[in-house]
Amino acid sequence: MEGNEEEMITLSTEVSHKFWIVSYAADGSRRCHGGDFYEIDLSGHQWKSRPSVTDLGDGSYLVELKVDGEFTGIYTLRAILLYSNFHGMDHSATEWAVDKEVFRLQIHFTSSTGGSTRTTLPLCTSSDFTSKKPWLGKWTRTKFDESCALDEDGRYLCLRDDEQCDESQCSGALERLESNGWVYSAHCKFRIWSTTEAWKCLDGKKLFFWGDSNHRDTIRNLLNLVLGMNETIEQRSIIINVTNPANPAQKLRVFQIYNGAPDPGKVFLGLRSLDEPAYLELVKKEFFQGGVPDAVILNSGLHDGHAWKNPREFATAAKTAALFWKSLLRESNKARVVFRNTVAVAGSIRANPSNPQKMEAFNSILSDEFQRQFRALENLVMFVDNYDMTFPWHYDHCCSDGGHYGVAPSLSPWFGTIGHYYFVDLMLIHVLLTTICS
Repeated sequence: MEGNEEEMITLSTEVSHKFWIVSYAADGSRRCHGGDFYEIDLSGHQWKSRPSVTDLGDGSYLVELKVDGEFTGIYTLRAILLYSNFHGMDHSATEWAVDKEVFRLQIHFTSSTGGSTRTTLPLCTSSDFTSKKPWLGKWTRTKFDESCALDEDGRYLCLRDDEQCDESQCSGALERLESNGWVYSAHCKFRIWSTTEAWKCLDGKKLFFWGDSNHRDTIRNLLNLVLGMNETIEQRSIIINVTNPANPAQKLRVFQIYNGAPDPGKVFLGLRSLDEPAYLELVKKEFFQGGVPDAVILNSGLHDGHAWKNPREFATAAKTAALFWKSLLRESNKARVVFRNTVAVAGSIRANPSNPQKMEAFNSILSDEFQRQFRALENLVMFVDNYDMTFPWHYDHCCSDGGHYGVAPSLSPWFGTIGHYYFVDLMLIHVLLTTICS
């Protein structure tokens, strides 16, 4: 398929559209097998999403897209071939990166009914997270301030404090996301929690995080940007007790055990950390310290892309990890369990060993294994698709330093500019609050 950004096609909103990408070899012959990884981006002034892509295994790829009725306008649809021939799965994937835009189309989405129609999603509850099926969500905005600039703390406080979500997209005060109107929704819409609501939910709880250093950012942003604290968190492994400054009777305990390596100062071991007996004992000790957790947020992330030579090795490690966590959770059957999958790495490191093709596969392998092993548990087990949430923003560094989407706001230099967006991680926090509290 060829596309010219000077040309424009017209499609209807509220209609599922399908088209096919067909891969050809350098000699012009059609490829007869799958494994090419196309990054598909659909972007408009008020919309960003990753349309569904299905590898049909014969050199063709089915792309499906649909825009809600209230979001008519001009969009850009583009496809980037990041890897061919499953090379993103290689241990040394960087050398195989293609990273070539293969087409770009301008699309005018118009209403098929002649007017703007609004699709209102149901509000998410804990029951909406029990499937590990990919979310296929979108980022939208209906309220924003084009003149908004960073404040002296590097924060994007663009809307009125009481500016409420449009009912079709979310529930709560939109400005809590500090996103200049951007909000994520999927098969349901998410609640945006106030400070008072979040403290009421978390009061007296013990939260236990296990995963890569994105958890550190999430915990800091939860404490400072949602709960109204002023905490500096630099360590990758964290044990912290906090008190609500506005109500000293409300308290929260947060534990985070880093799994990039048994030594928090090292990297690139991931699930291989569980091979170290001393590390296993540390996890067990902190898991039960002061009582079992009320919520357990699990992730094994970007370090695994570097650690394992092939998916078969990772699948074996995933089973070992799932069995380990199953043994702990048997003794804490009231804890809510959340599997937060791995982000899509961004910008200049998109083609590194933890690239999006590999992480999408590893997310699937690990969530499959966790679901299989946890099925016999009494715990409520939930899945959060942070890969889908981050993917629309992973093409550059506007929201990420490459591997992290929650770097603390700052007026510091940032990839050729000053300051950065951090709302993708803030959105994740509000999603996690729903899994813990609803």
